[in-house]
Amino acid sequence: MFGRALSRAARSASRFQPSLTRGFATPQAAILNRNMGEHQWYVHLSREDGANLNTIKAAIKNVRAECASKGINLVVGMGPTLLEDVTNDVPDDFQSYNTIKSVDGSGREAKGTQEELLLWLTHDRKDLVWKTQYDARQALKGHMKVARETMTFTTPSHKWDDMTGFVDGTGNPEPERDIEVAIVPEGQAGAGGSFIIAQRWVHDLEGWNKQSVPEQEDVFGRTKEDSVRLDEQKDFSHLSHVELREGAAAGDASAPKRDEMSRRSTPYAFPDGSTGLYFMAFCARQGPLRERMEAMYGTNGQVRDRLTDFSNPASGSYYFAPSEEVLES
Repeated sequence: MFGRALSRAARSASRFQPSLTRGFATPQAAILNRNMGEHQWYVHLSREDGANLNTIKAAIKNVRAECASKGINLVVGMGPTLLEDVTNDVPDDFQSYNTIKSVDGSGREAKGTQEELLLWLTHDRKDLVWKTQYDARQALKGHMKVARETMTFTTPSHKWDDMTGFVDGTGNPEPERDIEVAIVPEGQAGAGGSFIIAQRWVHDLEGWNKQSVPEQEDVFGRTKEDSVRLDEQKDFSHLSHVELREGAAAGDASAPKRDEMSRRSTPYAFPDGSTGLYFMAFCARQGPLRERMEAMYGTNGQVRDRLTDFSNPASGSYYFAPSEEVLES
């Protein structure tokens, strides 16, 4: 599969090896940097027949060095098949993203398009981002093929960061808690790394904008004007599906939050008129990311999230962002 030309022994010898002498694993810096800049570029790739792991490793190291020299934020994420071939430091319970289909007859689904490598670059200058990702793609040519890419942007007020008029990421933890929330702790496989969910949600803005503001607020579970949590959550509200709580139903504000994630979502708009949200989030475990998706599509017994009447992922992958030590070894 994926044209693995190397023998098992050769693959093992060519793996990124975690340092045996390090004290604490270091997360990739861009995971903890919420100042993403105005322009983002998501590039998803998978191996071609005859792909050489050493060439892939070298290209990853080169793009990391290039981004560091230009001040470009870069996150390198690997899918399960690539990660297990390039390092022994594989986290527990790392699964591929499979299409999630609703069970209520609506036909709604979160499409799975699992790839092997994610390069996520962000900066205020689009030209720097474009040239750097282009050079990386050229270095990987013949070894990895681009499956899809998305260019996104940010808005100064964040009011339109998901194109619906609601603020995305209100439920994010405080920035100082990102290590606790998003990074695999010391003593565990994959320490210093982070689980990623990356999805391109496509919005039906015409349908959405036909809803009254109170109807929209019931769908999100927050007020539109100032993003305040509604005291009463409908069973179909988005918040009641993604806000996980200790020993209580999702969205029950009387219980402490659990298994939080740190979001970095940004909007996009294509020339063909397609608009939506590129949803990107980091978590210390993958299970809670899957749990949220299962809840949204009702496969866990909940009422389906009504937000999926107006938006659904056209693509989705899970990745793991290894620690700096793994990538540098």
